Amino acid sequence: MFIKDGSLISYFSSGFPSHVRVKAIDISSPDLKLFYSPVKGEIVDIVRFEIGRPNRFSKTNYDYMVLIENENRKRIKILHVLPWVEKGEYVKEGQTIGEFLQTPYTGGDFPHAHIEGITIRFPKLSTYRDSKIGIVHKKDKEFFDVIIKDFAEAGKLRGLGCCGGLLNASLPYACYGGIIGGFSGQLSLYGLNLGYLAVKRRTYLLFEGKKNLLRNWDEDASFKVLANKPICGFAFMEVVLSYNGYPMIRFFLNDINVNEGDEIDISEFIRNRLGSKIY
Repeated sequence: MFIKDGSLISYFSSGFPSHVRVKAIDISSPDLKLFYSPVKGEIVDIVRFEIGRPNRFSKTNYDYMVLIENENRKRIKILHVLPWVEKGEYVKEGQTIGEFLQTPYTGGDFPHAHIEGITIRFPKLSTYRDSKIGIVHKKDKEFFDVIIKDFAEAGKLRGLGCCGGLLNASLPYACYGGIIGGFSGQLSLYGLNLGYLAVKRRTYLLFEGKKNLLRNWDEDASFKVLANKPICGFAFMEVVLSYNGYPMIRFFLNDINVNEGDEIDISEFIRNRLGSKIY
């Protein structure tokens, strides 16, 4: 699968079931505008559809689904991209095929394409340190973005070093998240409890803020996700990975006295804002 170096990516900061079931990945690009095809194959379908989901950050009321059939006749589904290609075209891996949309599904997140139909594997941890240093990269009236300077690495994935791996989550809003590459045995972010261990595999784990939340996700939490309602708490931070670039945290706060280029202590900032607990 092709991912352009410097792209932000995320597996577990979304509450949609395909992410919770480890069957989807969100991929951006270095300029946060253009989308590069992760696979080669034929465009077998393009569908435009309207969305009734409330989202004050969205810039459209519609989305697109693009289906690419690869050489093994496997179909890869792509969402949140305005396509520059047409049905029947053959696209190459890494080819620019569209631009990101800020839809009711994605508004407020980093611009990205949602991709299903690929096999997801996680690399082992290669370099670890607890991440604490961030640089304010962008400030908006609704949020500000911090790039993580002292990131941890698992192969070409880079992320916030936590718990012996790379943290990927939207907390406390989505009420779950993942640790990728390794695990120290402690689900703790700067002394704050991340919750309960829900799924553990060789190179990743999933945690949950409420016991049995992931097991019952389709019957409970997924309906809140569709309505754009929080699972556990307010939208505070979205922690995402990067592919050979700087990972990022988006803090959904607009009253903070910070400026672009400022260095901040991420651990101190999170503890000061959340207090003694996350959920």
